[in-house]
Amino acid sequence: MMEDVLDTIRRRRTIRKFTDEDVSEEQIDTLIELAMCAPNRLDRQPWHFVIIRDKELQRQVAEQMRIHPYLERAPVLVAVCALPRLSPTWTMDISAATENMLIAATAMGLGTAWVGAPDSVMWSICEELLRDALAIPAEVRVAALVAIGHPDVELPPHGREDRWDPVKVHYGKWDRRKLT
Repeated sequence: MMEDVLDTIRRRRTIRKFTDEDVSEEQIDTLIELAMCAPNRLDRQPWHFVIIRDKELQRQVAEQMRIHPYLERAPVLVAVCALPRLSPTWTMDISAATENMLIAATAMGLGTAWVGAPDSVMWSICEELLRDALAIPAEVRVAALVAIGHPDVELPPHGREDRWDPVKVHYGKWDRRKLT
């Protein structure tokens, strides 16, 4: 069982090509349920999720973000939102929730792409577009988008050799390496 979890994390890759197969409401419900299992400060759960299946809105978002074609072709986009007043760590809280969603999608055989750059100029414009189109209240932040679909490409899992960098690991103090 432990190896299955570790392998799922290694298999989680950004997918930018999706098949035409739809993602079911049950699959989306499961992904959101697992996103809500994420750790968050004092169990404040500042997250909200808006499920988007509007191709015209997806096209507008893709145009605004200059990310074609996967934002517009994904069967589903999830706008990951937060109420910042609930938690000073809302960005970490929704990041943990988003990562849970990505890992769960991988386990379910789905592919995902995480997009977002809160407080950048381009994202701020996209956030306003989404706020207007989805009737999101002013006090709610749209922190990320997750494109979800059935992958049209199979990428190899991450291996230790392409991600592990012992130079980025410090023991006790900066630049102290592990003794071998």
